[in-house]
Amino acid sequence: MRQRSISGAILLGATAWASPAAAQVQLFPTCSVTGDATAPVSITYDPFSSTGLSQATIPLVLRRTRGLLTARTTEVSLVLTVPSGSPVLDVTYQGYRVLYAEGATAGRPRALNSSDGGAGAAGEIRYNFGGLSASDVSAPLNLRVTVPPGTDLSAGQPIVFDILYICSGDGGMLDVPTPTRNNGAVRINVNTVSALQAYYAGSALDFGELSDVTTATVLGAPTRYTTATSNSLRVKSSGPYEVRVRSQNDFRLTFPGGSLTDAAQTIRYSAQFLGQEITSNTSFGTRSCVRAGVGGASGTLPIRATLKEGGSNKTPSSNYGDIVTVTFSPVVASSAAQACAGL
Repeated sequence: MRQRSISGAILLGATAWASPAAAQVQLFPTCSVTGDATAPVSITYDPFSSTGLSQATIPLVLRRTRGLLTARTTEVSLVLTVPSGSPVLDVTYQGYRVLYAEGATAGRPRALNSSDGGAGAAGEIRYNFGGLSASDVSAPLNLRVTVPPGTDLSAGQPIVFDILYICSGDGGMLDVPTPTRNNGAVRINVNTVSALQAYYAGSALDFGELSDVTTATVLGAPTRYTTATSNSLRVKSSGPYEVRVRSQNDFRLTFPGGSLTDAAQTIRYSAQFLGQEITSNTSFGTRSCVRAGVGGASGTLPIRATLKEGGSNKTPSSNYGDIVTVTFSPVVASSAAQACAGL
């Protein structure tokens, strides 16, 4: 007596394609300052590189405010701050660190140049704009910026710091002796490339032995013939990304040498991925997802497969199978991107 054996399994693969992404005078009653730091065009940061961005020199340019007639900001002392829990960066000026976590500035900024002759300037940035006819724009103040490898920066987004400053005014402009915040005052335009890494975490989507399973049985108990929810694609990305799905056999299991045009040599199935049931290579299209983060916090994408036919009337073979490839492509921006984790 000949024994029939029909079993089916799907192999999953993930592929990832990576690609390196006039001021005007305002009038104020009290002294204040704004800043801008622009990296040279050649400076880029790849969050998946082993080297990160080491010791880039980025000029910080400050702009003072003016008031009515001769009122103007004359001196300023400041530090840069970021919220606690922000990506770890290192910013130094004249050899001293000037970037601090929120609430950890150790009392800085402490004094202006005229107050202590510059003796306590270590760890803060100080500048004297000069008299009435002097420029409102500072000379470039060279910051040394280090971004460690793996820092979770967003592609297409600048690095933004707050300024915490004290300043003195002249010509009727009031001093600001208490450290005052200027939110988002410094934007460092380092080009963070939109890149990603992706892999499959799980086992083959295996349906097991199907030789005695009829189509009626499969359709009557679909959850029994659906693979586990523990299998997933894992993505790490610095920016949004696009997803495409393709089956080698157009979502049919067959055996080596089997004919896709012969219904007796194929077993249909569907895949559930990103909230959609995929039954053919034309049914999925392209999906856009928001950034997963360099650590992959939003990059777990479950995938399952469900049989649509049994194997009782199929050509016997122990090697029914298919290969599904999921391709991830980074993009700099996408207005259609959605949160894909957990779909």
